[in-house]
Amino acid sequence: MNPSLKNQISVLPKKPGVYQFFSQTGEILYVGKAIKLKSRVSSYFNKNTQLSAAKKNMVAKIAKIETIVTASELEALLLETTLIKKFHPPYNIVMRDDKNFLYIKIALAETYPSVSAVRRLAKDGSRYFGPFVSSAAVYETLRLLKKIFPYKNCANPPEKPCFEFHLNRCLGHGVDEQSQKNYREIINGLTKFLSGDSRVIEKDLTEKMRKASEQKQFERAALLRDRLHAISRLMQRQNVILGQEQNLDIIGYAVSGSLAAVNRLVIRAGKLLDKQTVLLQHIKNENPNGILISFIEQFYAQATDLPKKLILPFMLKVSKVLKSILNAKILVPQRGRLKKLLAVSNLNAAEFLRQQKASFEKDDLRLRKGLKELSDALRLPNPPKRIEAFDVANLMGQHSSGSMVVFVNGRPEKKFYRRFNIKTVTVANDPAMLAEMLARRFTHANQERGTADNKPGGRGSKFLVPNPKSSHLPLPDLIILDGGLGQLNIVKQKLGNKFSVPIVAIAKGGHQNLPQQADREKIFLPGRPPVKLPNPSDGLFLIERIRDEAHRFSIAGFRRKHQKAAVESALDEIHGLGPKHKKLLLSRFGSVKKIRQASEKELTNAVGPKLTEKLLENL
Repeated sequence: MNPSLKNQISVLPKKPGVYQFFSQTGEILYVGKAIKLKSRVSSYFNKNTQLSAAKKNMVAKIAKIETIVTASELEALLLETTLIKKFHPPYNIVMRDDKNFLYIKIALAETYPSVSAVRRLAKDGSRYFGPFVSSAAVYETLRLLKKIFPYKNCANPPEKPCFEFHLNRCLGHGVDEQSQKNYREIINGLTKFLSGDSRVIEKDLTEKMRKASEQKQFERAALLRDRLHAISRLMQRQNVILGQEQNLDIIGYAVSGSLAAVNRLVIRAGKLLDKQTVLLQHIKNENPNGILISFIEQFYAQATDLPKKLILPFMLKVSKVLKSILNAKILVPQRGRLKKLLAVSNLNAAEFLRQQKASFEKDDLRLRKGLKELSDALRLPNPPKRIEAFDVANLMGQHSSGSMVVFVNGRPEKKFYRRFNIKTVTVANDPAMLAEMLARRFTHANQERGTADNKPGGRGSKFLVPNPKSSHLPLPDLIILDGGLGQLNIVKQKLGNKFSVPIVAIAKGGHQNLPQQADREKIFLPGRPPVKLPNPSDGLFLIERIRDEAHRFSIAGFRRKHQKAAVESALDEIHGLGPKHKKLLLSRFGSVKKIRQASEKELTNAVGPKLTEKLLENL
């Protein structure tokens, strides 16, 4: 162990928390949790500790250690899960595409609770159901449920009915107590249904329909009858697979190389409600226990619908804190129906993994071909491994936002993405903004780092990274600008002749109605005629994808800055509204648009009658 690491470990606290290992270049290698940080981190460097080959390789790369102390082991687990999802460290088992998971949110704090699909949990008094792996399934479920439970999914205040209200597809509007009571019944029914209590709902609706008929409320009775029939039709889609009304999750898995697939069969009230399969990366040399523990920690740490039983292919060594999160009995069936269902889950995982690997291999082949075509067209010595693309977005020089996206081996690496606040250009001048971004990304070489590893495309470079946020990023093999020859020439001129990283600009094609051959993208190079790649071709598809991703990321940054400025401007104009109440309003309602749509009662509850009057006058 080098002296620097020894010193870092010596001052680590003996408290629960999260530790992060960094490489010499600043890459996060691994994120872990510990009850006692000092003991856990020290164990990696203990000769008596048995480590896998991958972990030994990781330890050899560690140059820096950072820790975050937490109040408990539970907080450490939740923080570890968050950091793994954010940074995707190469030595952690990572769920692929976990950012696509959705939750169904019922905003119970609202007078008429709205229902929506969201990607993040918040401590806002709402009820959440999920996570769901398939976003398509979530939206289809919500579409079907709206026919049974006409919930509110618009931002309109209660006294301002939406279009669906007039079609009887939304009952979330009204100002009288009876309207609120009727709507709460709908939300309670929806909550029970999503919790798996379909029989309770059917029984409740049947009883209410009977009472309505006895009281000669035939219109209400007919409405309840239609809802009851809709629930029955929806429940027919769910197969009863267990005779007893059991609530359990069945977890199967399959492993191949550095990938694993985990399948989850969701059974509520004895019925199969859902089948979800996720892909895990970085599992090479990892034992099955570690694979399933990683999945359970990352998936169930923020799950809202927990089973009473968890059916697994083998018994796991589960920590106390994970047991407290799950609060479920873990079973390993040896015979019977559960054993057969576990085999089905394993088969689902194996088939999903086979399909994913075949898809990856096809994509890899296409990407390699695209990189080779790009290399040949641009006369690069080798296919570019790391490509950085830059774009800017602004409104007449205002709210300027620059973006840098990074593709490694043809795939986006979002952990390397960067946004730039343009500081020196105050007018609409895209070339000058691009030049500022690149000047901040690169500077003259520090002789200590002018090694062969930093030579793009195998050639020497005299520019390295000065920005603290980018200080450990490797040099790219190719830079792409979103623009034409004018932007390229100005940027090259401002960067100087010593800038040796290959740099090109890509201009969008002409009008959509022109023939394909005349509408191809042009790639501009310094001192050479523009290049047109064949259309279609893998090389053209790749460079267009990179350019479009840079544009998307830049526009997203611009919109965020523009919206923030608009919010600040609108609220700043209201006399007597101080920073404290501005913050309160934005945290409560989220945006000026939603503040405008809020009812007088909701505003009064938030900031009182005097400020409410000013808000209504000005907004």
